[in-house]
Amino acid sequence: MITVENIYREIDIMAPFCTQEKWDNSGLLAGDMNMPVRRIYICLDISNEAVSEAEKFGADLMISHHPVIFSPLKSLRPSDPVWKLAERNIAAICVHTPLDTAAEGINAALYDMLKERLSLGEIKDSLCGSGFGWIAESERSFSAEEMAQILREAFGCSVLRYCDSGRNIRRIALCSGSGGSFLEGIAEQNCDALITGDIKHDCWITAKNKGLSLFDCGHYHTERIAVELLAEKLRSAFPETEIICGDSGDPVKYSFGGKSV
Repeated sequence: MITVENIYREIDIMAPFCTQEKWDNSGLLAGDMNMPVRRIYICLDISNEAVSEAEKFGADLMISHHPVIFSPLKSLRPSDPVWKLAERNIAAICVHTPLDTAAEGINAALYDMLKERLSLGEIKDSLCGSGFGWIAESERSFSAEEMAQILREAFGCSVLRYCDSGRNIRRIALCSGSGGSFLEGIAEQNCDALITGDIKHDCWITAKNKGLSLFDCGHYHTERIAVELLAEKLRSAFPETEIICGDSGDPVKYSFGGKSV
């Protein structure tokens, strides 16, 4: 019988939990290592909707990229996903920053996804020496407007926000999730642009000041590839275990001329 510990150890090979950032909370966050696992539900976030879907599937274990417990809990109520996990006897493993920085993790998958679309050469550098993303040079140059259209189609975004430095783009930094904090270092690495998500106002100003084009493709859109990445790894290691990928979609809606998408 496959147990939670077997699954945990397999993920740990790909994205060692010991590499997580101090502020992160990756690992086994609900359940017990000895719990048997017959069915696994993999998702980006363990929301109430995801727990309901996992229960319908008969999952013994949920695996997510974002931690279901991130900040210390000061209360626990029946409406909280953690309560629902315990009530339904479903374990939860969350692999956040270890998957961000793993050599074959989410940012490697992001590079592979964009390689042909942006004519990227081999990876030149890690993002500010952090492992949270990569830098590669394109074999051609792009205007910011041209790149924005390519990225919107690649990620399937309803909306893609960007700022234009006014110069052609060739040396490109990639960071899944929220990479705005790396802007200062990216400028020092002579990049022309950063592709990421979840950009705050001050980051747009920094990008303008540094002469960088900046593309916010959405936190959800740049990280949903984590789900299939984990599923592929675990299906190979545990072919007898049923695994499904959940996708509740982008939680954000966008309004255009009276219509919301």
